[in-house]
Amino acid sequence: MRVLVTGASGFIGTHVVTELLANGYGVRALARHHKIDIEGVEVVRGDITKPESLLPAVDGVDAVIHNAAYAMDWGKRHLFYRVNVEGTRNVAEACRKIGVMRMVLTSSAGVYGFPNTTATITERSALRPLNAYGKSKLESERVLTAYRDITASVVRPPLVLGAGSRAAGILLSKIEQGNMTYVGEGTQHISIAHPADVARCLRLVLERDERGEVYNVVSFVCTIRELFEEAAAQLGVEKPKRHVPYRVAYAMALLSETFFRNPPLTRFRIVSMGTTRTISAEKASRELGYAPRFDLQKTVEDMVMWYRKKDILAHEGTPM
Repeated sequence: MRVLVTGASGFIGTHVVTELLANGYGVRALARHHKIDIEGVEVVRGDITKPESLLPAVDGVDAVIHNAAYAMDWGKRHLFYRVNVEGTRNVAEACRKIGVMRMVLTSSAGVYGFPNTTATITERSALRPLNAYGKSKLESERVLTAYRDITASVVRPPLVLGAGSRAAGILLSKIEQGNMTYVGEGTQHISIAHPADVARCLRLVLERDERGEVYNVVSFVCTIRELFEEAAAQLGVEKPKRHVPYRVAYAMALLSETFFRNPPLTRFRIVSMGTTRTISAEKASRELGYAPRFDLQKTVEDMVMWYRKKDILAHEGTPM
């Protein structure tokens, strides 16, 4: 089987390409500008916001794993809509025209929002996205699954952390520099997925070939405190100790959004770090045989090793 991967040069996309190759798939990677240095991959230039570039990319493949997305916790609605919603529509239309009948979408657990409950979130939980990104991903799911001539499935990862993650870089830098602050006591639970686990789940979903199925993918659940302290331990620095009450942090984020075009702090970020949200991947385990290979320690180790290698952390420093 030959698979087109959109967003193939991105954080999750590179893992998807590697996972498919390791399991005997032919891989065609859609990329706008970035170079993809992975042996055995056919690279085609294209842009999901430019429909005319997608027909040649889709022609000759058997399925598409659609990863390309505009993923930020803040931004203009039309940008999220143009890339995430219309981009998905463009890829699906290209599949329909060429006759490619199988498509898997990488969505987001952001479609669930952050319900004020300790109940575990499953694929049947209410869909109440909080920000433009989550809303656009939910709409992209609806756009894709409306195509009756495409067997479409959806995978919803939560926060994805691993080597190369922008979020991981910010987190590690703040902890290394002693600038990390807990929202509340740090006892709230957070669900995390490693990109390699996400990629494996996407492959398993592709192989199941079921129409309209949705799967959560999670590597592990931990508290915010456990995440920060594990990162500090592997960096060899002091554990974060500062706390700010949730309501104070939320008010600060509101002010930040009011006075900055690109706010350094957003309400979504405060809610996501200050609210317990436990997501279940039991359905993927039961129906697909999915089993995560990354736990908290392995994930943080992956993050720290990569960022040290890339000289991003000041902890490595420059010889005097």
